[in-house]
Amino acid sequence: MKRITKSQFETRIDAARGLKPVDLVLRGSKWLDVFSGNWREGDIAINEGVIVGVGEKYDAKRIVSLNGRYLVPGFIDSHVHVESTLMVPEEFEATVLPRGTTSAILDPHEITNVLGLEGLRYILQCSEQAQMDLFIMLSSCVPATHLETSGAKLTAQDLLEFKNHPKVLGLAEMMNYPGLLRKDPDVIEKIFEFQDVHIDGHAPTLRGKDLNAYLACGIKTCHESITQPEAQEKLERGMQVMLREGSVAKNLKELVGILTPFSSPFVSLATDDRNPVDILDEGHIDYLIKLALKKGVSPPVVYRSASLSTAQCFGIPFKGAIAPSYDADIVILKDYKKCVVDKVMKNGILIDPKKMKTWHVQPPLQNSMQCKIPNFSALQIRAPANGNLDANVIGIIPNSIITESLKIKLKADPDGVILNDIRNDVLKIAVLERYGKDSLPSVAFVKGMGIKSGAIGSSVGHDSHNAVVIGTNDQDMISCFTRLKELGGGFVTSVRGEITSELALPVAGLMTQISLKEIYTKLSTLRKKVRSLGCKLDDPFLQMAFLCLPVIPDLKITDRGLVDVKKFNFVPLFFGDDVRL
Repeated sequence: MKRITKSQFETRIDAARGLKPVDLVLRGSKWLDVFSGNWREGDIAINEGVIVGVGEKYDAKRIVSLNGRYLVPGFIDSHVHVESTLMVPEEFEATVLPRGTTSAILDPHEITNVLGLEGLRYILQCSEQAQMDLFIMLSSCVPATHLETSGAKLTAQDLLEFKNHPKVLGLAEMMNYPGLLRKDPDVIEKIFEFQDVHIDGHAPTLRGKDLNAYLACGIKTCHESITQPEAQEKLERGMQVMLREGSVAKNLKELVGILTPFSSPFVSLATDDRNPVDILDEGHIDYLIKLALKKGVSPPVVYRSASLSTAQCFGIPFKGAIAPSYDADIVILKDYKKCVVDKVMKNGILIDPKKMKTWHVQPPLQNSMQCKIPNFSALQIRAPANGNLDANVIGIIPNSIITESLKIKLKADPDGVILNDIRNDVLKIAVLERYGKDSLPSVAFVKGMGIKSGAIGSSVGHDSHNAVVIGTNDQDMISCFTRLKELGGGFVTSVRGEITSELALPVAGLMTQISLKEIYTKLSTLRKKVRSLGCKLDDPFLQMAFLCLPVIPDLKITDRGLVDVKKFNFVPLFFGDDVRL
């Protein structure tokens, strides 16, 4: 609740007691009491954007008859990177608020890894202007690790400047769990300085005593559970488990078995990284609710996890319930059993998607693609002197950001140059540092992308967002790198040296200011083009982006080389060869 005057408290008391007409009454509905799990009937009285009474009959300046509609609290996305939607925050709001997401908890570590404090300040300015509640977690891992090159480095002291900002809730996902377990001084400094506020977690596959150590540092949540036993263990040890359904990391169906009436206060819903095509075609948090309902979870349990559970976990007062003193953030449903959204109310105001509040914060638009385009020789790999062609190859797992660490015998031409094995879907992947260091690309091989010709490229490469390209030949790979630099970032495809589709992302190489409709059209065209090359992955660009994230097992690639995430160190491409940095 925002601080109000004594006079406003007196007005609220009179309104709640029925001594004066309230601003608005919602009548004739059944609304969810998230505290007991029951559906209630009776008026919902709203004054100055706040619920002041429920269950009793009230007089009002305006009465809205809902004719038996079901009402639930506004949905809260417990963890989202707005940059992954490719939309700037005002377009994100215009897209998800009419779908019932009235609040979202943002971790802006994508843009801060590229632009540092300038990126953070931009997102904070957006949160101050937005109609929906955009709460901010301060990015804890910029860069995510020491194994890559990022555009910035944020220390604990850098972040402390923003700790008391009214939109800041705490410290964002502590991705560098290996660093925490190894007592890295920078990691320890951050959890020390933020021990009195909420700290988000990020700990895929972490179990046993290492999980205990992680939790003992006060880390409260995790959205990275892969299996139900892993999620159950985290839940049993006091961790808030976030059921995630992104565009690549799709874990909700696997994990939803942990969501019960008893556990629901400790389970939240999160989109994490969800692209605009999926949001428009399927939905946002409303889509996650639909999936959980289809899996047989009781509606009151799901709706509680989508609202009050998250608000209480993060210490957000007066959000997530239909009850006196709570903000009037309400979703009106046509069908509560299928989560069919009819209308959305934010702070007591019905949202009209065609007449939403307009606002704009000018984003940073400098070209962040300062990479040096490699020549053909820089992409060539020669067989090692010992002649051993057994190689560490990244194995893509569809709809997962975890990869396999494969051992595959590669092929070489008569001159000793290593070749793509298109028939067996083993292709070259290159990551190029884009922050003006003039570094040569790191080059390795990946299995599972499926393309039979051409190349695809992206400036979105989690989390340092260096340029990444996968291709069947060097000409198309260089074509992709060249066009990414010209665009200032984006997604591209190339066939026979010609760019065949593209989406420019000039805001830090991550986002665009064009409308959702335009993004949808361009991204749909890109997906069709990649499918025509043979790829069957749901979101090939986001799947490729996560191949660069060295805090998610097993084998990843950064601009500096191949990374064995479990060992948290570089490994050579060929067995028995030296690591080349």
